[in-house]
Amino acid sequence: MRIVTIAWVFGAAWMHAVAGAPLTVFAQALGCSNFEFGILAAMPFVAALLSLPASVWIDRSGRRNVIFAIGLYANRVLWFPLALLPIVVLTYGEATYAGVAIALFLILTFLMHAGQASGGPAWVSWMADIVPEAIRGRYFARRRQWGIPSAIGAALLAGWAVDRYATGSQSAILWTCAIVFMAASVLGIVDIALFHKVPHAVRPKPREPLLRTLVGPLRNAQFVSFSIGTAILMFAIAGQGQFVNKYLVEHLHLKSVQVQLMVLVGPLLAQLLVLPIWGLAIDRYGKKPAMLIAILGLVPVGFGWVLISAEHVWLGYVLAILGSAMWTGVEVANFNMVMELSGTDQRGYQGGSAYMAVNAVIINVAGCAGGIFFGSVAELLSDLNYKTGWWWLAEISYYHVLFILSAVLRLIAVVPMLRVREPEAAPTLDTLRFMTGSLYNNVVGVVMLPVRLFRGRPE
Repeated sequence: MRIVTIAWVFGAAWMHAVAGAPLTVFAQALGCSNFEFGILAAMPFVAALLSLPASVWIDRSGRRNVIFAIGLYANRVLWFPLALLPIVVLTYGEATYAGVAIALFLILTFLMHAGQASGGPAWVSWMADIVPEAIRGRYFARRRQWGIPSAIGAALLAGWAVDRYATGSQSAILWTCAIVFMAASVLGIVDIALFHKVPHAVRPKPREPLLRTLVGPLRNAQFVSFSIGTAILMFAIAGQGQFVNKYLVEHLHLKSVQVQLMVLVGPLLAQLLVLPIWGLAIDRYGKKPAMLIAILGLVPVGFGWVLISAEHVWLGYVLAILGSAMWTGVEVANFNMVMELSGTDQRGYQGGSAYMAVNAVIINVAGCAGGIFFGSVAELLSDLNYKTGWWWLAEISYYHVLFILSAVLRLIAVVPMLRVREPEAAPTLDTLRFMTGSLYNNVVGVVMLPVRLFRGRPE
C-alpha cells in the first residue's frame, strides 16, 4: 500500500503537468476548431469503451498486473509521439498539412487514452484485493493527498514554462508544450514502474459465458441507478471542461500560470482539505448520501461560471475550488461503489472487473456524447454575442449557453441517485452535518496553526 501511494506522487505530477493550459495552448496552436475541442473533450470517454474487452481479458486470464502494465505504459509513452509527430508534419508540410497534423494529434490522443482504459479495470480489481474494505475510503483519500504537493509543483512549473517560452511563433508554442508533455511522460513512466514491486496473486474468475459476465452487473438495480446518475453528471461535466480552459485563455486572455492556478492548483488545495472528510464520510455514513451532497453542490457551481468576466476573474478561483471539492466526493463515492462490487470477499471473487468495465462504459459513453454535444452547440452558436446591458453579465456568448446547460443537467443527475437503496447508509442530513463540522474543524485548525506555532508550547 505504501508503494501504491508513492507511485501516485509521480503519477499526480504527470497528470497535472499535461492537463490544463499546456494541452489547450497546444491544440490552439495547431488550429483546432470549437468542434475539434469538443472531440478532444470526448476522446477519453470514447477510448474508455475498450475497458469492456479489457475486463473480459482480465477475468479470463487473471493476469491483472500484466494487463495493467501493458495499458498504462502505453498511456504514458504515447505522449512522446503525441508531442512530436504533429510538429514534424507542420515543419515539413507547412500550412498545407495543418489538417493532417490536427488529425494525427486527435488519433494519438485517442490511443493514449485507450491505454488508460485498458489498464484501468485491472488496477481497480488488483487494488480491491490489496486494500481492506473497511479503510478504502480513507486510504484512497490519503493516497490522493500525498500526490497533491507534486501535482501543484508540476502544474505551476508547466504553466510558467508555457508563459515564459510559448510566445511568438507557432513553432515556439508547439515545441514548448511538447517539451512539457515529454518531461511529464517520464514521471508517468516512473509511476507505473513502481508497481512491479506490488504483490499480485493470479485470480482468474470461473469461466462463465461471455454474455453472462457482461450482463451480470446490469442485473444489479442499485449499480445501474448509481451508474446512470454518474453518467448524466459526466455528460454535463465532460463537455464543459475543455471549454472552461478555452474560455479562460481565449475570451478572458489569462496567462497560463493563472489558468493553472485556477483550474489545477486551487482545486488541488481544496482536495487536500476535503479528501479525508469525503473518505471518512463514505466509510461511516455511506456512498449514496455523499453522492447526493456532492451533486447538489455542483449545481450552483455550474451556474456560477456564467457570472465570470474580465472584471470578476476572482469568482473563477472560488468556483473552481468549490467545484473540485464537490467533484472529489463524486469520484470517491463512485470509485468505492465500483470497488465494493469488483473485489474479493471471503467466499471468493465477488464481481470481478466486469463491474468496473460496465460502469466505465456507461459513464464514458455519456462523457463522449457530452463532449460531442457541447462541441456541436459551441460550433452552432459560435457567432452568438448578445448584449444584455447588465453590469455583471455584459454579453452572452456560446460559452454562457454551455455553462447553463451543464448546470441544468447536473440537477437532473440527482433523480437516478434517489432510486439507489443503501440500507446501511445514514440520512443525508446527518452526513451533511458531519461533513460541515469536520470541514469547520479542519479550517479552524489550519487558520490557528500559525498562532499555535507562534505561542509555542507551555513550560
